[in-house]
Amino acid sequence: MLHFRPITALILAAGLLGACSEKKTEHQALTSPGSAESVPAADSAATVERAPAVDSTNLSPAFVAGLRDMAGGSQYKVRGRWLVLSREDSVAFPTELPAGQPVTYSGVRGWESFSLTVTRLNYTSLRFRAEATGPIGEPTQIEAVADLSPGFYLTDELPGAAASTPEFKASEFVAETREGRFSILIGEGRDADKASLSAFDATGQPREKWRNLPTLRRVVL
Repeated sequence: MLHFRPITALILAAGLLGACSEKKTEHQALTSPGSAESVPAADSAATVERAPAVDSTNLSPAFVAGLRDMAGGSQYKVRGRWLVLSREDSVAFPTELPAGQPVTYSGVRGWESFSLTVTRLNYTSLRFRAEATGPIGEPTQIEAVADLSPGFYLTDELPGAAASTPEFKASEFVAETREGRFSILIGEGRDADKASLSAFDATGQPREKWRNLPTLRRVVL
C-alpha cells in the first residue's frame, strides 16, 4: 500500500482540480453562445447604449426609421442577421424566404382566385405582386415593395386573413401605395407554406376586393 505525506497529497489534489478546470473551460469554449450558430450578445450594457448608427446595408430606410421610433436610436445593434436589443435579448430577422428568388402563394374564394408572389430583397424588404382574378371583369393586380414591421420581434403569432382561418406564426410586411395600405403575412417555421394578404384604403377601411381572403398556400414547383 502506498502512503502519501500530507504535502504530496495536496499537490496531487491541486493537479486533479487543474485538469478538471481545463476540461470545463474547453467544454465552455465548445458551447459558448458566441459560436457561429448561436445567438450573439452585446458586449455590455454600456456598449449597447453607445452603439453607433445602424449599418443599414441590409435594412430598408423605412424599417430603420420605424425601429428608431420604437426603440430609440441608441438602444440596439445589428450584427449580421441579428437585431441585438440588449445583453439578454437578440432576435433574428426573418430570412426563410430565399433572397432574390420569387416565391408564389395562391388561394381560392368562391369563383375568385388569388396569387401572391414575393421576392426578398434584403433582411427587411420584399417586392410583391398580388393578383385577383374572377369570372367577371379584368384581373386586379398590385405591385409594390413592402417593409418588415419594426415591431416584428414583439410577437410572431398573427391571425390569418379570414376570421375562420387559424392563427399561424408569421412576420408582417407593410406597403403604402396609391391603392392603399397592404399588409402581408409570411409564415415561418412549420407555417412557412402559408401567407395572407389584406388591404385598407386611406380611411383605414378594408378594400373590398382584398377583404377576407383565405390563407394562401405556397405553390410547390
